Amino acid sequence: MLSKFLIPKWAIRHEKVNLSATVLAEASIDFLPLQFKPIIDGLKQFNMPNPLVSIVIPAYNEEKNLLKTLSSLSQLKPNYPTELIVANNNSTDQTQKILDLCGVKSVFEKRQGISYARQAGLEATRGAYILSADADTIYPPDWGNLFVDTLINNPDVACVYGRYSFLPHNLSRWSRVGLAIHEMLAEIAFSLRSKERECVNVMGFNFAYRRTDGLQVGGFKHNLNRKVTQRSEDGWMALELSRLGKVRLVSAQSRVWTSDRRLLDDGSLFKAFVARVKRYLNNWLAPTVSVSQKQG
Repeated sequence: MLSKFLIPKWAIRHEKVNLSATVLAEASIDFLPLQFKPIIDGLKQFNMPNPLVSIVIPAYNEEKNLLKTLSSLSQLKPNYPTELIVANNNSTDQTQKILDLCGVKSVFEKRQGISYARQAGLEATRGAYILSADADTIYPPDWGNLFVDTLINNPDVACVYGRYSFLPHNLSRWSRVGLAIHEMLAEIAFSLRSKERECVNVMGFNFAYRRTDGLQVGGFKHNLNRKVTQRSEDGWMALELSRLGKVRLVSAQSRVWTSDRRLLDDGSLFKAFVARVKRYLNNWLAPTVSVSQKQG
């Protein structure tokens, strides 16, 4: 229980990886800052000719976060041949330069929006299993292995997802204790949610599915307008995948750590929790709509 209130040392180490815009601007293949070298070496493991697994990351102006994410992925220990693809969604900062310096495969998606970026990444993959990630999230070394194991060994499961924790901005903006309490209360609400609504628990930075299934259901839905529909591209994909099989929570010993900026949309930690409770109650009180009804 105590561990929920603490940030693990491995996550802090990656979170502290940072370069100023000036240093990035001056960096080149011939002049690499020291922070790049171990990351580049670790990322070489994703240069696979025949990957079984594909990690897909959408990125829009992520120069402040991307290197931290790549640092964590460089220390990933996948059990299967794995490739890494970043979908650059019209970034105007140095996101693409970081990808090029690190030797990361990237695709450019000019249509603006995270659903378009995730779709472009999906279509560029070669692996049979897709691990969905984000450019502002830090991943433990064993991330993804249980996801793929579950999909391989359970044909009746179409979508798997995991738990996550929030990193305080600059490791100090909000008390980790407050964030941990927020997460625990949210997870209680998640556990009470009916199986028909479990897809709402799925977050784009920490879930997996089969490539063929993702393409079969048409990929990610665009123009959902989350503020109006209370739907997002990740939850919608999970809902579509639930037509083909079960949606299952896969609990790993180490969870992923993601930026707390997702909470800033609501203004404060308290407001974020209140907003989440309201969304949960709205979803819980609303009549359940089956996938077959939705399609009809």
